[in-house]
Amino acid sequence: MNLVIDIGNTSTKIALFLDDKIVFNKNYESLTIKDIEILLNEFNIVRSIVSNVKNEQTELEQLLMKQTHFLNLNEQILLPFANLYSTPSTLGKDRIALVAAAATHPLFNGHDVLVIDAGTCITYDFIDKNKNYLGGSIAPGVNLRLKALNQYTGKLPLVDFSDNVTPKLTGDSTIDSIKSGVFYGVKLEIEGVIAEYTKRYENIQPVITGGNAEMFDLESKNRIFADKFFLLKGLNEILKYNAKN
Repeated sequence: MNLVIDIGNTSTKIALFLDDKIVFNKNYESLTIKDIEILLNEFNIVRSIVSNVKNEQTELEQLLMKQTHFLNLNEQILLPFANLYSTPSTLGKDRIALVAAAATHPLFNGHDVLVIDAGTCITYDFIDKNKNYLGGSIAPGVNLRLKALNQYTGKLPLVDFSDNVTPKLTGDSTIDSIKSGVFYGVKLEIEGVIAEYTKRYENIQPVITGGNAEMFDLESKNRIFADKFFLLKGLNEILKYNAKN
């Protein structure tokens, strides 16, 4: 069984894979070593991998190295795609996992793929039909935009979208105006980036994932493939690929 851990900016996601099937998954606001010890005691975990955007948790890695075949996700690791990024040492581990998922997904064989991860940041990663990763772009996500409006202005309040209600296009209050600006700004940005890639690559397959992906209801209009476990599946594919090679 494979243990994959995605430590993001706001939460940690964990999944256990038996071959390609997720048999356990959970989100943690604050992961502890005790949480991992419980999983190691309950399940027959053979291999493990961690994507950590914070570059912390050395104690976690030491535990996994001691009790599993731990794969260190770094720039020397074997990947199921050709990494043509000009600065591979600066490429985020989360982005590596997302591209690995795109490169190995059976539905995307022969397709160019644009992976959109709508989280703390919105990342766009492009891999061509020959499994060459060419790069992408990074933009501030919903919560970063809301915080920026609050922190870098004198009077604008900190707003959130916890009610999950689609904002009005024309806000008739300051809060509703902020919600409109951030929501439609992000939505139209994503649609615009997809449109620009589609002009250049007619056969492109967009994929959307991440904590805020469900906010925008983009799937049908843009032929988008949505999968909230896409990053975790990519980590599992990297584990499988290295086990074989």
